[in-house]
Amino acid sequence: MTILRTLILASLLLAGLGLGSARAQDMIDQRGERLGTIDTLMQNFRIMAFEGGANFYRWRVPVRVTLIGEAAETYRGEVRGLLGEFSMLTGISFRLTEDADEANMQIFFSERACFQSAAVFAFARPQNVLCFTSTRSDGAGGITVAVTVIPEDLTPRASFSCLVHELMHAIGFRGHPLNTFDSALRNGIAAVRLTTNDRILIRALYDPALRPGGNSQNVLATATTIVRNLLGEVQEATDPLDVLAMRTYEEPPPPPMVVPLVLPPKDPLSKDAP
Repeated sequence: MTILRTLILASLLLAGLGLGSARAQDMIDQRGERLGTIDTLMQNFRIMAFEGGANFYRWRVPVRVTLIGEAAETYRGEVRGLLGEFSMLTGISFRLTEDADEANMQIFFSERACFQSAAVFAFARPQNVLCFTSTRSDGAGGITVAVTVIPEDLTPRASFSCLVHELMHAIGFRGHPLNTFDSALRNGIAAVRLTTNDRILIRALYDPALRPGGNSQNVLATATTIVRNLLGEVQEATDPLDVLAMRTYEEPPPPPMVVPLVLPPKDPLSKDAP
């Protein structure tokens, strides 16, 4: 336990404590989805991703995820499925790795004592925290490290909800939507899977037309155009994921080996010699 607690705290220090969490005091359950309107999608997108201004965060490099803890194998399939959706929706490669040195995202399934120590370290009111994520970003809004901590003694439903909720924090959503908005990031009654609203906003956050560094008005205007177009396509689609997953990620093949052509020197006695 001491080793795991030390590892979690060291990882949190490395990540830099850009924090997101799920609240502990509310029951987690699942409801039928309600697709948002353009107004409700943008209202919640601003809360979830833009921190009240034009700043937003997203990965720009391939994400390699490692699972740590005795309960990790129980949730490996669930995590792999989420990472596959993220890859399709973002155009960034998300996949599991067994190489801890390669990983830039860590998911800890910790004993309760370890979790409480980490929560006390990270939060002013740790008793309200069900699970949490810390991220670090570069100066231009690119996420470079993410650490998620989930206590291993939760019920399976609560653990699945924590995974979806916290991995949305890990890919760039720092805020929580309104409780009337169907989303895995909603505190209280939350989904155990990504909702269509979530998929639209993930796809929008990673759209290449949305560029950091602009003023708030221009960034939000661009975001509104992106979300409006995606919403229109989803409303006409039989399977929303077919529409939103327009940029399926494929690992690029290794570059071909280029062997330089070396010509023999010209014979100074030949007729072609100068």
